[in-house]
Amino acid sequence: ALIMGVAVFLGSPAVAADKKMVKDPSTGEMVTAPEYGGTFTWVSKEQPVGPDTVVQGIHAQFYVAGVLEKLALADWATPRDKFAFQFLLVPTNTRGALAESWSQSDPLTYIVKVRQGVHWHDKPPMNGRELTARDIEFNFHRLLGLGSGFTERSEHALAWPEFESITATDKWTVVFKMKELNVGALHAILDGSPYFIYPPEVIKEHGDVTDWRNLVGTGPMMLTDWVDGSSVTWTKNPDYWGNDEKYPENRLPYLDRIRSLIMPEVATYMAAIRSAKVDFIGAIGLTMMTTPDQLESLQRTNPELVIQPFYGRSNLGIGLNVQLPHFSDIRVRIAMQKAINLDEINQAYWGGDADVTPQGQSNVSFTAIVTPFEEWPEELKESYTYDPEAAEALLDAAGYPRGADGIRFKTNMMHWDRYDLNYVELVASYWRKLGIEVEDIEIEQISSFMARRAEREFEMLSCERAMNWFPMVLVSAFTTGNRANRGNASDPHYDALYEAAKAATTIEEQNRLVGEMNQYEIEQKWCLWGPIAPGYIAIQPWIKGYNAELNLGANQYNTVFTRLWIDSELKKEMGH
Repeated sequence: ALIMGVAVFLGSPAVAADKKMVKDPSTGEMVTAPEYGGTFTWVSKEQPVGPDTVVQGIHAQFYVAGVLEKLALADWATPRDKFAFQFLLVPTNTRGALAESWSQSDPLTYIVKVRQGVHWHDKPPMNGRELTARDIEFNFHRLLGLGSGFTERSEHALAWPEFESITATDKWTVVFKMKELNVGALHAILDGSPYFIYPPEVIKEHGDVTDWRNLVGTGPMMLTDWVDGSSVTWTKNPDYWGNDEKYPENRLPYLDRIRSLIMPEVATYMAAIRSAKVDFIGAIGLTMMTTPDQLESLQRTNPELVIQPFYGRSNLGIGLNVQLPHFSDIRVRIAMQKAINLDEINQAYWGGDADVTPQGQSNVSFTAIVTPFEEWPEELKESYTYDPEAAEALLDAAGYPRGADGIRFKTNMMHWDRYDLNYVELVASYWRKLGIEVEDIEIEQISSFMARRAEREFEMLSCERAMNWFPMVLVSAFTTGNRANRGNASDPHYDALYEAAKAATTIEEQNRLVGEMNQYEIEQKWCLWGPIAPGYIAIQPWIKGYNAELNLGANQYNTVFTRLWIDSELKKEMGH
């Protein structure tokens, strides 16, 4: 924390006395006044999969946000002491985007009023025409297979509610009728993942929008270049309809251009931020610093950089394929958890800055759902406590004695390359002491990792924990047959709870059931707990308006950058 304080408060150059300053209403701090122009460059670790979320899935959203919009988004002016926007799930339904307003006429019917005066980009075949309710109807029909020539629901619709119909009743009104009560329906309509509003004429002409050249939106930026394996570029939409929520007199966006450079290697993007070839490395783009060595090195060489901590979720859980004989025994899973000295790792590796308190799939911020660790039964707490002798006894009792070479059994780990390999190796060293040998750690990129997880081609794998996301989506990840099942679990009791939660008619009842599922999964240890480790964002001091935010809605990442600006005078003074 002390290191971070030095980096943030002493790293930035002094502000000229005559420079115009304004108060940031979200933080209460004075910043240089917004100005227009310039290029903002950020780094992405991964090659984008494409721009069509219906066809290519959730990871397409990184590059369409800011070009396409949803019906609602979070209020950028929200005080950061109320919500810091460092989670995946944000309070999105507080401000309309393409929706001007919404209401509920009966328990099964939502009515959305479409914002008038919003125009598609002036690019064929949309040619700047005005957005209408028919466009919204077409898009939801395409996602859910409810009409407009679409009969099949997208496999990427995740845990979407079941709708009887979605109908544009006039030019500015869309009526959503559900088949049954669903307490998450409004959030899905306004900011559901993975969906943005796509251009109907493009889809009618080409069948989809998998070719980036065909992408046309209503947002503040236009996608103007895409070089596979190299870069993606967005250019300012001069006719954008929206204003800055913090400074309502200012039309967005401030930047003339946003550019993302694809840099898979840590050394490459660290060198780029050092030399000011890029403006930002961080959680957006999966390039934030994850080790103390990286942080200390950058602070030493570039004290002028603004470095901010980011605490989101744990990316250090380890899922166990419970269909395999050794992992099917809960005594083995408990033993593997108890063998990991999380406190020791935290002190030695993160200097005590990580949060090692066990959590489940849902973050403790969901107070209506999650049972805090302090309230867990003592036996459950004890099962997460470091105790190598007890772990040895559990493995003996489970029928896995040490062999002549000291090994009880061998296994492999599939590791997602976006997460911290050093931590996995540390955990493997604790298991080795226990007699469990991790023979191979297979490092996979996103596409191969997702494919292997879906096909259950793993023994152990990287597993996210303490996530801040739609609770029903989180708990669905351990239901039988779910492609994202981190533990390959198939538990009738858990599945029954999930079906009951889907059928709940009140948010209170659904929260209770989701909370029970979350706690049951914690008890079963289908995915072992790993700490919430700090990540560190680095940004050039001339970039203004940024406070380590992640997104403005479900996967609306790039949308954050459309609200930043460049202090051109400071940048020039610093020789850039």
